[in-house]
Amino acid sequence: MLVFVINQNKKPLMPCKPSKARKLLQAGKAKVVRNTPFTIKLLFGSSGYTQPVIAGMDTGSKVVSCAAIANGKVLYQSEIYLRENVSKKMEQRKMYRRNRRGRKTRYRPARFDNRGNSTKGGRLAPSIRSKLEANFQEKRFVESLLPVTGWKVELASFDIHKITNPEVSGVGYQEGNLKGFYNVKAYVLDRDGYTCQHCMGKSKDSRLHCHHIVFRSQKGSDAPENLITLCETCHKALHNGEFKLSGKKSKTKHATEIGILKSQIRKSGWNFAETFGYETKYRREQVLKLLKTHYFDAVAICCRDDQKVEVEDSVFLKRNVPAGDYQQRRGKRSEKKMPTGKLFGLRKFDQVKTEKGIGFIRGKRSSGFFTLCDVFGNMITTSVNIKRNCRRLRAASTTLVQMVQMTHSSPPLKVRGILLSCPETENYKMQEI
Repeated sequence: MLVFVINQNKKPLMPCKPSKARKLLQAGKAKVVRNTPFTIKLLFGSSGYTQPVIAGMDTGSKVVSCAAIANGKVLYQSEIYLRENVSKKMEQRKMYRRNRRGRKTRYRPARFDNRGNSTKGGRLAPSIRSKLEANFQEKRFVESLLPVTGWKVELASFDIHKITNPEVSGVGYQEGNLKGFYNVKAYVLDRDGYTCQHCMGKSKDSRLHCHHIVFRSQKGSDAPENLITLCETCHKALHNGEFKLSGKKSKTKHATEIGILKSQIRKSGWNFAETFGYETKYRREQVLKLLKTHYFDAVAICCRDDQKVEVEDSVFLKRNVPAGDYQQRRGKRSEKKMPTGKLFGLRKFDQVKTEKGIGFIRGKRSSGFFTLCDVFGNMITTSVNIKRNCRRLRAASTTLVQMVQMTHSSPPLKVRGILLSCPETENYKMQEI
């Protein structure tokens, strides 16, 4: 485990050993500026000598991993779990806003046409923009810790046609479902015989609509298999809740998102060397002999084809969370108000050390008994007294960070359906400095 160092001007230097950092702190020549990862700032002038540091990033739609190496040793490795609830939160906010406007400004005219986002060119969906910013945020963070001299980035590419049809090959790519049709709607109408698939034409309504079986707000796609022909009468009845349709979620959602992220990263002006998945796999399996994990992929991205590196035992696991603490009531009609903001000097997502362990504040009670969770939201304790023997380790932010010590021979672990690159719970522990 290394200690990161910055100079008086907040420029990163090469990391040092904990023993050297301890001597600098005891002599009053440095001060602590960050606990996780542990970083000190020099209080005296230094030569600023640095060595070449190569950083690598493995982009993704769910998980982004990053690593940095110098002199054949891994200096930093991390995994960032991105937000998947942005669309849901925005739908919830829209519902609250419309409800409030209906109560307070009853005759307010429509204003949806005078919003800048409605006409802005090249606009990204908020969920995509959140994931794109997470990539750049991790880049800036690594550059604030280490004097990075070069970046290598793996921009994944997916064959979406092969995801939906594994047997496709050769000219089959040119003979998809939409061949001979102007657009998706024309194909769906022809496929369904220009007949409402619910009433089968019994309503005598000649106006036909293409309906999303799984709504876009629920991660449904515009693929033909997610569209169905309905007459206007049945379409209205469906949205009024008079009947339901069953369907499957899109298989290509994350592949599509990665394609968008890939193009946006290339347009950003970031100067990096692009690598490919087969190169990463070869280095990780044949050269480094490492398990398949996200952060080991990032380590392999940094390396050359014949380069051996000394792998670090610690990895920083990160999760992006919303910035605020907005829930004020326990239920829709509850009269019991929940404490928001600071309570006993602590906020939601503050990292604290208590009698029952180290964790992030997830729930607060005015009695002083709080709920703690780990970086992935798994419960540590449902009730711990923070008024006694409690110390705050890290203030709340939009990125939760937890350092774990790894046993590299241990298998990966699944938590909440996510394949984590950490061993079984009893084999890793959180470190406090």
